[in-house]
Amino acid sequence: MASFRKRSSKWEFRIKFVDRRTSKQREITKGGFKTKKEAQIAAAEMEAKIHHYGFAENGNERVDQYFQEWLEIYKKPHVKPITYSVQERNVRLNIIPRWGNYRLKDITRKEYQQWINELREKYSEGTVRRIHSIMSSALDDAVHEFNIIFENPAKKIKIPKGNEKKEKASYFTREELHKFLETVRTPVKHAKYQHSIQYYVLFSLLARTGLRIGEALALTWDDIDLENGALKVDKTLVYPLNSTPYISTPKSKKSVRTIRLDEYTVKLLKKHRVNQKEVYLRYPNYKPSTQNLVFHQHDGRWLRTNVVREYFKEVCKRAGVPVLSPHALRHTHAVHLLEAGANIKYVSERLGHASTKITADTYLHVTKKIEDDALDLYQRYLST
Repeated sequence: MASFRKRSSKWEFRIKFVDRRTSKQREITKGGFKTKKEAQIAAAEMEAKIHHYGFAENGNERVDQYFQEWLEIYKKPHVKPITYSVQERNVRLNIIPRWGNYRLKDITRKEYQQWINELREKYSEGTVRRIHSIMSSALDDAVHEFNIIFENPAKKIKIPKGNEKKEKASYFTREELHKFLETVRTPVKHAKYQHSIQYYVLFSLLARTGLRIGEALALTWDDIDLENGALKVDKTLVYPLNSTPYISTPKSKKSVRTIRLDEYTVKLLKKHRVNQKEVYLRYPNYKPSTQNLVFHQHDGRWLRTNVVREYFKEVCKRAGVPVLSPHALRHTHAVHLLEAGANIKYVSERLGHASTKITADTYLHVTKKIEDDALDLYQRYLST
């Protein structure tokens, strides 16, 4: 039940209630009303909301302050570092500049939808969905975890669809892959560690297994069974820009997998293991890895992904093939498998995709051609 009193020339109301979520007695006071009638109307509205939601809204906290605490206390300890860095970056670059000075309770659904529409003019649909997901998750916690606001204004927001076409996955043809790998294998004059075949083995492995670059760089010799021709993937190297690298779990549960190795790859890895020891003897400053890494820097530490990427581009230019990224070798492996007749389920499992739909969508141009070829074979079969 609300009580009212006049303070100076203004009226205020006071409501005592039991917070249903904490079962504690609480009190809310609000003043500044010109007349008692205004105070009574506002109190009635507040009582109705308290009765419906079970708590009193206290959304005066600024968005920038709320997000700072939300990220630090409720996100950072519970998500992967790489996930946290993506969330923090989106909050800092997109959410705070637009909403930082707002109070949580002042965010309206209409204004929020307008902002989403504006974002969609700048970013892809997927990027806008990620930004919206972070914002909506934080506001959901403000409602259900912290009792700061009554409702999440970001609920039932529509992300505008775009007409942009999804780019085809970049990959090498068989001829381009051959030229690329031959160029890697050919020693460069005056190169510091000419005797090392490390990059040739790394790029060949990516092209013949479809490993992600982080999965390959995290490999130790204990992960490879050369006798039975198998490779275990259960970790990935994360190398954030201007930060310390670390080993993390793979991208998804399906990314934890065992990959069969073909005979050529097994021989190449055996050769690389011997070559590593020769390199240690030939170059005194080239140190073995204390972690038994398959690929590593001259000081024994993990290879830097940005260094691998730059070297890859350099080789592309020397080979006269399209200048792509190491990830293109993953796409190359998938496309070549599909063109060779492998079924989509096998390819999906080998790549560690979360579902076959991801594989089919990523390589739609290849699977479409395979379907057309299969239909042609079927029609020829019926007509004979």
